[in-house]
Amino acid sequence: MARQRIAYIDFMKCLCIMLIVMYHIDHEFFNRLAPNMNNALQAFRLPMYYFISGIFFKLYQGFLDFTRRKVNNILVPFVFFIVLSYACKCVEALLRMMIGADPVDLNPIALVEPFYLRSWLGTTPLWFLLSLFWVNVLFYAIQRWIRPLWALLAVTIAASAIGYSLAVNKIQLSLMMDTSLVTLPYFVLGWFFNRMGALTPSRWDRWGVLALALVAIPIYRYSDFLNLHYQVLPSYWKLYLFPFMAIIALFWACKPLPRVPLLCHYGQYSLIILGTHPLFFLPLRFLFIHYGFEPSTALTLLVFALTMLLELPTIWLLKTYFPRFVAQQPFFKPGWKL
Repeated sequence: MARQRIAYIDFMKCLCIMLIVMYHIDHEFFNRLAPNMNNALQAFRLPMYYFISGIFFKLYQGFLDFTRRKVNNILVPFVFFIVLSYACKCVEALLRMMIGADPVDLNPIALVEPFYLRSWLGTTPLWFLLSLFWVNVLFYAIQRWIRPLWALLAVTIAASAIGYSLAVNKIQLSLMMDTSLVTLPYFVLGWFFNRMGALTPSRWDRWGVLALALVAIPIYRYSDFLNLHYQVLPSYWKLYLFPFMAIIALFWACKPLPRVPLLCHYGQYSLIILGTHPLFFLPLRFLFIHYGFEPSTALTLLVFALTMLLELPTIWLLKTYFPRFVAQQPFFKPGWKL
C-alpha cells in the first residue's frame, strides 16, 4: 500500500524547490527584494530537504535492502537526469545545425563529469542527490553501530566539525562527501523530530506562525552567505543555529495548513523538478534575452512562471512513462543483488 501523503510536508518541499528554481534563474532576485534576503533564505532552502529526508529515515531490512532503496530513490534518478540532459543537448545541437547557429559541445565526457567534478554544465543542481545519498549511508552506519542517543548526537557533531574543518581549509572531497558531513545535523534533526512524535497533530500547532515571525527577524538580520555546494560556509554556530531555527519554525507553521493540490503536487514531485528545471529556464532565458528582453525582475518572474508551467506536463510524462527512473517505482526490485 502506498504511503499516505502528508500535506504540509509536500508544501514544505514545494516551497523549497520553488525557491531553488528562482535562485537558479536569477541569483540576485531575492536581494533586490531586500538586501540580505538571499542569505536568509539559504538558511533553510536546502537544509530543509535534508531535514525532510531525515524524518522518513528507516533502517529497513538490513544494509542491502537499505542500499537498494537509496539507489532506487536517489542514484538512479541522478544518473537518469544526467543522461536526459545530455540527450537534450544532442537535440539542441541538431537544431542549431539546422539553422546554422553555433555548434554545441557534445563531448560524451559530460556523462561522467558529475562523478568527479564539483560542478558541471546543465545538471549542476543534481549535486544535492549525491550528497543526500551519502548522508543516508553515513547515518545508517551511525544508527547501526551507536545506540545511546547522546553518543549518536556526539558523533553527528564530530562529523559536522570534520566537514566544517575541511571547508575552512578548502579541502573538497569527491562525490560531495565533505558536504555530506556538514549537512548531517540537518538530517539528524529530522530523524529526531520523528522520533519525538512531532508529526502528530498538537494543540500547539496554531502557534507556529508566531514562532516563524519571531525567528524571521534574527535570521534575516544576521544570516551570512551559505553555499553547501561549494562549501562556502558562515561561522560554525550560524551554520546550524539559524537553519535549525528556520526549519523548526517553518515545520511548526506549516503543520496546520490545508492541502493545496497544485502546490502539494509540485512538492510530491520536487525530485523531477530538481532534475529538469535547468532544461527549461536556461533556453527560455536565452531566447528572451536574444529577442531583446532586458534582464529584469519581470523577466525572472516570467521565466519562473513558464518553467513551473512546463514542469506540469514533464512530471506527468516522466512519472507515467519512466517511473522506475524517477523514484516512482523501484528500479532494482527486492531480492536483486546490487
